[in-house]
Amino acid sequence: MRLTLHKKKIASLVLVLFAGAGLLHLSTRQNEGNFQLTTPGPSEGNNPRGFRLPAGPPLQMRLGAYRNNLRQPVLNADRFPSRPELVVVVQFRGGPGSGARLRLLAESLRAAGPRANGRLLLVLSMEKPCREVADAMLSIDFCRVLPLYFPYSLSFYPEEFPGADPNDCPRDLSKESALQRRCNNAEFPDSHGHYREAPFALDKHHWWWKLHFTWERVREVSGYGGYVVFLEEGSYLLPDWQHMLRLMQKQCQEEGCQLLSLGGTASPDPSPDPQHTEVSGFVAPKHRSAVGMPRPLYYQLMGCLTEFCTYDDYNWDWSLQHLSASCLSHPLKVLSARLPRVLNLPSVPKEGECGRSGACPSTDAASQNLREQVRQLSGRLFPKTITVASRQQEVRNPPQTKNGGWGDIRDHALCQSYARL
Repeated sequence: MRLTLHKKKIASLVLVLFAGAGLLHLSTRQNEGNFQLTTPGPSEGNNPRGFRLPAGPPLQMRLGAYRNNLRQPVLNADRFPSRPELVVVVQFRGGPGSGARLRLLAESLRAAGPRANGRLLLVLSMEKPCREVADAMLSIDFCRVLPLYFPYSLSFYPEEFPGADPNDCPRDLSKESALQRRCNNAEFPDSHGHYREAPFALDKHHWWWKLHFTWERVREVSGYGGYVVFLEEGSYLLPDWQHMLRLMQKQCQEEGCQLLSLGGTASPDPSPDPQHTEVSGFVAPKHRSAVGMPRPLYYQLMGCLTEFCTYDDYNWDWSLQHLSASCLSHPLKVLSARLPRVLNLPSVPKEGECGRSGACPSTDAASQNLREQVRQLSGRLFPKTITVASRQQEVRNPPQTKNGGWGDIRDHALCQSYARL
């Protein structure tokens, strides 16, 4: 009986989400005056379609996010009218430091030159409306830019699911105590006996929503037959990343690979050959930072929707490795660059340094440090050809353990609903 009641609650939740989405879409035309325009002036020249920064209370910001995602304002479309030949999608948290990290990414993208960037579409998938990010975005003038908002972030639902509902069970509460308290998710702790923490659940939700929305809903990507490169906040690309991507796409077809990886952890070789690549199975921490994905693989992953959305791990990359081992007809085969073409800001920066999250005290210092790393590598970039230096036999490589954080059936239901929105 309890399970039946919870299923009814989940069904109601999904219905409310669908109904809310429809109402929000319909409401956008009636709420034009309630959205705050980002910095005017010079930005208006490359922003003819009027990007607006969602503002106000959470419900009003939700309306702004839906309105933006429905309209899909493409910045610089007048300067670069051609259809994209390369698509890059970056997941941004928003908040202090995110604007600085976007400026650093833009600096690295610009280095590829106007010929390389003229047909580039840069998609920014953001969790939180942030003026700092908006201003950095409006300063980009070398490619087309599409801003999107993940509409189920904590910014839009601060005191209700998918955010932290006041009646949700505390993380470390025992199940027995949770049942006595009758908190919302009492019957659904994770594999380690813990209850969900909204900030940790957010990343997997955002990644899966972004994957679906990019391939199915972004009009600029309709009919696009190339790879989409997915980056994380805090990425800085080497100047030859597009050149390397083209070489790897051809090699991937020859090797029968499904994924490309331009990033990843450092090679065991302290000076990896810039021409060398390797073929291996997907390994979560190694291949997550700069993933190139074609449309056919997206469709295969959608066939594993339930498996991904119910696997008890709040990390999208470990969940993807689980799919590779247990759901896909063949394990994921990845072609990766031995010399990563993506530099990452430190996850735990020293005092005063820019990291992958949090405030960025000195953008100039971070830029100088990254440019120095690029300078040291400059003589080794732009190889004429690439060679597979190692090939691993196709094996199913399941994660050794579940990290948990994803036992709540509300997360399962919401995650699966993205494919129907």
